[in-house]
Amino acid sequence: MSRRAEDRERFRLIVEMTGHAIVVSDLKRTVVYANPAAHALFGAAPGDLTGCSVDDLLPPESRGAVAQRHARATAGEPQEYETEVLGAGGARRIVSVRNAPLREGGAITGSVASLRDITEERRAQDERAESDARYRRLVETAADAIFTVDAEGRFTSVNRTMEVLMEKPKEQFLGRHYRESLLPPTVAVADQLFQEMLEGKRGRVELAYPMAGETRYGSVTTAPIIENGVVTGAVGVMRDVTEERRLTEQLMRSEKLAAIGQLVSGVAHELNNPLTGIMAFAQLLHAAGAETPEHRDAVETIHREAKRAARIVANLLLFARQRSPERTETDLNRVLRDTIELRRYVLRTMQVEVATEFDPALPRTWADASQLQQVALNLLTNAEHAVSKSGGRKRITVGTRRRGDLLEMYVADTGPGIAPEHAEQIFNPFFTTKPEGEGTGLGLSISDGIVREHGGSIRVESRPGQGASFIVSLPVSAAPAQPTAPAAEPLRAKGPPRRFLLVDDEPAIRAALAMHLRRAGHQVDAADSGHHAIALLGRQTYDAIFLDLRMPDVSGIELYARLRAGDPRHAARVVFATGDTEAEGAREFLRTAGRPFLAKPFLLGQVSEMLEQVARDV
Repeated sequence: MSRRAEDRERFRLIVEMTGHAIVVSDLKRTVVYANPAAHALFGAAPGDLTGCSVDDLLPPESRGAVAQRHARATAGEPQEYETEVLGAGGARRIVSVRNAPLREGGAITGSVASLRDITEERRAQDERAESDARYRRLVETAADAIFTVDAEGRFTSVNRTMEVLMEKPKEQFLGRHYRESLLPPTVAVADQLFQEMLEGKRGRVELAYPMAGETRYGSVTTAPIIENGVVTGAVGVMRDVTEERRLTEQLMRSEKLAAIGQLVSGVAHELNNPLTGIMAFAQLLHAAGAETPEHRDAVETIHREAKRAARIVANLLLFARQRSPERTETDLNRVLRDTIELRRYVLRTMQVEVATEFDPALPRTWADASQLQQVALNLLTNAEHAVSKSGGRKRITVGTRRRGDLLEMYVADTGPGIAPEHAEQIFNPFFTTKPEGEGTGLGLSISDGIVREHGGSIRVESRPGQGASFIVSLPVSAAPAQPTAPAAEPLRAKGPPRRFLLVDDEPAIRAALAMHLRRAGHQVDAADSGHHAIALLGRQTYDAIFLDLRMPDVSGIELYARLRAGDPRHAARVVFATGDTEAEGAREFLRTAGRPFLAKPFLLGQVSEMLEQVARDV
């Protein structure tokens, strides 16, 4: 065999064995040769492709473009392109084509096309592209901010939410360090997270960032990006948790107030008992007549200061306890006086001057005194904060007045005033101009809600540098009509001698009451416990019983239940006493029992008059 023949045979074997389809066509685009791979691609038997037109192997829409490529190839210009062909069974396949001119004797007699089936490759690429598109849509439409940074901490991508949260376009992130987007107090925390990420660890922290002049908080979760075993950056997801944080703080504040309410309830009982004893003995000393004016003044001072302490305890109970709204005829002057009394020590230590301008002719209105005191306390504490930042005179003016059918109570301060851009936002929930940690931004919002529930309004008048005045306007509301009840018999100052039983675990209260009642000519037995009272009641009949609600062995509530079940005559002669009428259990019991009661501390005259009244009624 000649060398040329050997080369031709070698070339034939290569073409026959190659995995690419090889198709040779003449100038008229008629197939003159096709290798086995071509027959397999088109689903044809060996030799069946020879003599057919190239167009027979193509879908109609591809024929024109392929004809142009063939013309260029036969003009001496090699072609590379992709097209669809009709594969086995008429299935469309995508092929990558390399087409070159076929030369024989120096003349171009046709073309040689090498076809590589890339259908699966292209499908995989399309799937990846669709997956990438879905990922981009997912990232761009995610409710959370998503970002990536390189190993130097510079942003390499951010999604749309990230732009919205931080109010910056993508261009102001890319290539810049993450520190530029954070507030200084949390940069160190972010650096620690970034360092752990470089070590291949995942992490989660809470970071602070600025937005529209306020501090916002984001919970950031990060994971390292690892390529070929090396950390090349990180992907992070940030969720804005500002509102959640504020709600958590509000919940904690509410829980603290509830805990304070429980604590104050116990403290009130413990304080009111000794206060009752102090006031009672002061009244006994006063009634006995002091030896000198100095002694008389001393006794009056003891009584006056004990009453003042009792008012403070009552105000604390009223403010700290969470209860359902309860409207009564309310004196706004009294509400403001009690509020000032609560803050008097703080105001004095802050060297704040408090001026009062109360309208003595101000009518009462139907309102919840506890809720209105909360409003007044919020306004007063805000005024305290304002004047504390003022370098000049620290003065707060609190007052009331009537304007037509409206009652107004107001709190004015000499602080720095409120900026015009803040004036319309101060009643919005969570808005505050106080530094971080000094306010929740809920006080004025809650106050606004309370005032609206009362059919009123709250407004602010302020100019920068000239202080601020908060004015609460309330309608004059009469008490709702109640069913007419028989007029109560007036209390008489004194009746015939009676036999009374005093049941209280406080020795001072028992001693003072017993002394007072015996001076009035009554017989008195005293019991220091529930068990002691039960024993006395089994031996003696009493005209009236003074019964403390809270005692260490058998409570007044339990003792009353026993009397109702086994001794209804004595049950109908009970007068209750308690140091905390606002406690939830005490309030409900006293309401359902329907018996008269006294709130500690009380005046001795109130006790004797009520016991005498009960004795007359049975």
